[in-house]
Amino acid sequence: MKKLVVFLMGLFIVAAAMGKDYSQYHNSEALVSPKKAKEIMESNKNVVVFDVRRSAEFMLGHIPGAVDIWRNDISADNNEYPFGGMRATSEKMENVLGSYGIDSNTHILIYDAKADYDAARLWWILDVYGHEKISLIDGGINGWKAAGLPLEVGFAKKKDKKVYSFSKKANYSKLAHLNDVKKAVGSKETVIIDTRSESEHLGTETKKGAFRPGRIPSETFIPWETAVHDETDKTFKNISELKEIYAKQGITSNSKVIAYCQSGVRSAHTTFVLTQLLGYKNVKNYDGSWIEWSYHKELPADKS
Repeated sequence: MKKLVVFLMGLFIVAAAMGKDYSQYHNSEALVSPKKAKEIMESNKNVVVFDVRRSAEFMLGHIPGAVDIWRNDISADNNEYPFGGMRATSEKMENVLGSYGIDSNTHILIYDAKADYDAARLWWILDVYGHEKISLIDGGINGWKAAGLPLEVGFAKKKDKKVYSFSKKANYSKLAHLNDVKKAVGSKETVIIDTRSESEHLGTETKKGAFRPGRIPSETFIPWETAVHDETDKTFKNISELKEIYAKQGITSNSKVIAYCQSGVRSAHTTFVLTQLLGYKNVKNYDGSWIEWSYHKELPADKS
């Protein structure tokens, strides 16, 4: 019976994905179906597909031709900050991208196994620093498998190394610093969105890396996963459903928003939804997020 339910759910996912209109989103190229991703890979030689999972998971099954990358590769080095979770510098990212044979014209496709929230973190870093051709694969590896597309196992096969330079200047207006968040606390002009789990939000759970429990005062609680379907599907909701989620909290296209989580990963997912799918202009991802805020003991924290 359980196998039948899983099979039927898989058929539902495939049917839903086939009927999904990606032109509904503000940036119709930022999110692509697994089928569209396959077409891009087959028609464009200058494509790199990033699988944002640990190497062990990657080796057990990944999109053919994909290469694996993990958080350490795109994070700051250990000596840069007194806490973890911060983004890598643009110079480090240039070295990383070049090591994968990427140039400024490469179309980068990204996916993971967690409804694209690790993928969205990489997207956000590349977007801030100025790489232009980036797309997330809707549903990630789950969407790919549900579409009946093949997997391959084993190690990644990288392209020859290149010297990579971001062709555009970094746009730091997409990044919230600690002082931006301080100014936003209690402000009627900026909405601070806590995208974490309910237990983190209430202060009953403190994840590794944070220095104390709690939440930033005057925030609005909207968990990141409300933007995607259930755990079996993992695809993004349609534009009317997404607008309703944020409109219920008074957040519209005119709102100024700062999103945060534990270390800017889940909030990058919310940033992707608000900017790329809904087209909201005034959205910043707080890179330091709760790790940085909790590090500064003098800063206030709400609980329960």
